[in-house]
Amino acid sequence: MNLTLLVEGNLKIESFYMLNLSVWLGLETMTCQKAESAIKLLESSHTDFNLIIVRSTIGKEESAKLIIDHLKVKNISTPVIVIGPGKEVAGSFAHISNSLQLKSLIQSAAKALHITAKDMNEKIVPDYFPIPINYFTVIKRSICPVFAQDSTDPSLYNLRIDKLKTFDDSLIKALMSEGIKRLYVDKMDRLEFVNNVTSELMSQLEKEEISPDEQISATEKSVELLGKKLAAIGVTEETILLAKKNIVTMKAQVKTYPQLAKLMDRLLSNKTSYLYRHTQIMIFVALHIIRHIDWGNPEQEEKITFICFFHDIALEDDTQAQVHSNNELKKLDLPVHEKQMIEKHAQVAAEIVQKFPHAPMGADQIIRQHHGTLNGMGFSEHYGNNVSPVAIVFIVAEEFTRIVLRREDGPFDRTEMIRELRDSFPTSRFQKIIDVLQSITV
Repeated sequence: MNLTLLVEGNLKIESFYMLNLSVWLGLETMTCQKAESAIKLLESSHTDFNLIIVRSTIGKEESAKLIIDHLKVKNISTPVIVIGPGKEVAGSFAHISNSLQLKSLIQSAAKALHITAKDMNEKIVPDYFPIPINYFTVIKRSICPVFAQDSTDPSLYNLRIDKLKTFDDSLIKALMSEGIKRLYVDKMDRLEFVNNVTSELMSQLEKEEISPDEQISATEKSVELLGKKLAAIGVTEETILLAKKNIVTMKAQVKTYPQLAKLMDRLLSNKTSYLYRHTQIMIFVALHIIRHIDWGNPEQEEKITFICFFHDIALEDDTQAQVHSNNELKKLDLPVHEKQMIEKHAQVAAEIVQKFPHAPMGADQIIRQHHGTLNGMGFSEHYGNNVSPVAIVFIVAEEFTRIVLRREDGPFDRTEMIRELRDSFPTSRFQKIIDVLQSITV
């Protein structure tokens, strides 16, 4: 097994790094929280590390530079992957500026260790995959059944946690007191389980702990987690708190990048999904309209942000999010159940919002009608006179967002984009809202 040294000051990031490196690449990882202690370990250990992963800076310590300089002095050729924002350090094997982009880290580590995709696919995995028990302290339920090895017959595995059944700390503490250090999941569930735990840990990161780019990655993962939780357990205190945190974060993101092009560039550079970009840009556009319309106020800002966040919460991926007409839906080569979900996603989202405590008045109705139908089923090409002013704001913001995303690599010609928007909505009620976008900062 390849031995990796991880130097990371944030224990949450350290935790999901270790889990992902183990599951994806089969790496055994030792950790240090500072370069100073890592260098002492390198000097005193008789173990040769195959790979070192180190955060660029930890506090005021230039951790990556210190370790790379030490390796040079000792003439040690161990590859070093640097993570986190900052200048590239000479002598590193790779530098990943956004440390929450796990795919880039896994790919770089595999390359450094000469692990191929074929090696990963052919890796022998036990039927029951071990998960260190401490990871169960960060989740309240498991997305799959969880087993413990029988104390008298190690070949047997006993069910200890049911799928999606809520458990508390007392259960995990009791298992620990029995001397259990690992729990097990079916090998076919291991990747989904690891992704779930990773999402939970990322959602717990506070903005003070990570860079602006990492905040975007963490929020995207948290939004994805919320969608899965709502589908699995519905509206609970847990999902309510997560939703509120995500809404606040995404609204703050608009203030961080007041220019549309700069926000789009930041989202693209972070490789965010279409579904996430769609929601974030919609919040940007809708808030601009509310702030510049004569009847706009802080209450309406909160309402439109809430609606933007929840309108597509029932959709699962980018393919689903890009469907905007019945004709587009018919052309998709998807299973029937997926097509049905796309067709009724507005209705499902509205039903979720109806159960959400203190949801803005009328938010569910606007979400249900955001594709033009009154019942939230399917897509309409025409909008009736019964559409409320806030619904018109939402519909215009969504269509403008679709225009922006079709041009996501730029240039953003505001005049041309607004002309296209006017062609889509020729009636006076819509044209008045579109007028407000003449002043949007692109």
